[in-house]
Amino acid sequence: MKKIALTLTLLLATLATQAQTFYELQFTHPIDGKQYIGLMTYFSDENCKMRIVRADEGSKGPVWESDYVKAVEPLTKENPYGIMYYRPKNGRSMPTIFWAWKTYNANDRRPTPQMYYDMTNSADYFDATSFQEKLLAGMDAAYLGKFYKTNEPEYKALMAAAKKIADQDRAEVVSRNRKDDTGILAASPNPAKFEGPTLRLLMVANTEVTDIGIACQQDIKNVTNEFRNIARVLDMPYEQTLISETDFNKENVAKAIKDFHPGSKDIAVFVYSGHGFRFQDQKDYFPCIDLSPSEYDKAVENYSTMTDIYNAFTAKGARLNIVLSDCCNTRVDQETPTAVSISTLFSRASNSFDADKLRNLFLSQSGNVWATAASPGEASWCSVKGGFFLLSFIESLRYQISTLTQDKPSWEALISLTIDEARKKTNGNGVPQEQNGVKEVKTKSIQ
Repeated sequence: MKKIALTLTLLLATLATQAQTFYELQFTHPIDGKQYIGLMTYFSDENCKMRIVRADEGSKGPVWESDYVKAVEPLTKENPYGIMYYRPKNGRSMPTIFWAWKTYNANDRRPTPQMYYDMTNSADYFDATSFQEKLLAGMDAAYLGKFYKTNEPEYKALMAAAKKIADQDRAEVVSRNRKDDTGILAASPNPAKFEGPTLRLLMVANTEVTDIGIACQQDIKNVTNEFRNIARVLDMPYEQTLISETDFNKENVAKAIKDFHPGSKDIAVFVYSGHGFRFQDQKDYFPCIDLSPSEYDKAVENYSTMTDIYNAFTAKGARLNIVLSDCCNTRVDQETPTAVSISTLFSRASNSFDADKLRNLFLSQSGNVWATAASPGEASWCSVKGGFFLLSFIESLRYQISTLTQDKPSWEALISLTIDEARKKTNGNGVPQEQNGVKEVKTKSIQ
């Protein structure tokens, strides 16, 4: 894994990991003086759109809609301002929204963006009135009716999704109310479910190394929070083993895998975040992971291959195995230059997930899921908010279980989307080489 300079990442909070998030934009048009309101639907930096109406007319008047794409101009010595744009694909009928900053301090960025319709006309630049997150669960027919006619398929999908989220929230409240002071269900209608699977996570992260340690620390937070909450929502036990800091070495990793004993119904997850490499004559597409306890130790004397770990891990007999590695796959003696920062605007997770889709992925599937961040010869990139591959995995997982995603979730689609999203994050934006992950997915439905 290679570290990204911190310019934009420090300024713009965290990378998006939500299934979808909605944002409301309000502004006064500088030419006609009328009030406008926009609803932005954000799945990822590469999958974002906005619909705009006049505030006094709503969907009864003109409706403008466009997909949006992100672009970044980082703060450098040559460029005294850092700028992040969200540009419409359909030209000048929709506004570009952007944030600009001139220091490395995160407080330098204002919460509301600036906007323009014509980039070449400096007099056309103006400030938005407001820009704020909107929860889907709080969107009723009257609100959505501002942007959609009731016979539009997207309106119907949003209304159905909002209802499903509200129903899930009510069910969770009922479940919490059945718990006693210890947090254990006092009177479960189905005690047999406690004989079901456990979600077991084994994570290895090189948090002590100076160049990418901060990214690996964030990967731990991102990954453990994600799987812990998945277990909570699915009402299953959760166990995690973490090897990091001064425990990070080859012997401890080998022992942890040896001592890892999942049951035949369990979900077993292995995640590695750190440095990786490959030998010049290596035929295996998957990398070696560098388990050196310090930067003074040699990687070629302190490594394991991801193939060996995968084979040992999947041989434990769990129903569903997920093995992920976010690390470089470059030749052991190859140096990769540091890239400029990549960042994004959006930070807060949405609760607009479909619990049934989550159950399908984790409780109705068996087999093995195996993926790594980069193809042979490629680096894997990271920022202070974590590795782009693991961030893309969480982002893609949330997309797969979104209430608005029409397709049935699958591990093949999820990992393919993960690799594609990580590639997009490293395609341009100052990164000298994009990363293209490697995967092997063999799963099947058990229901």
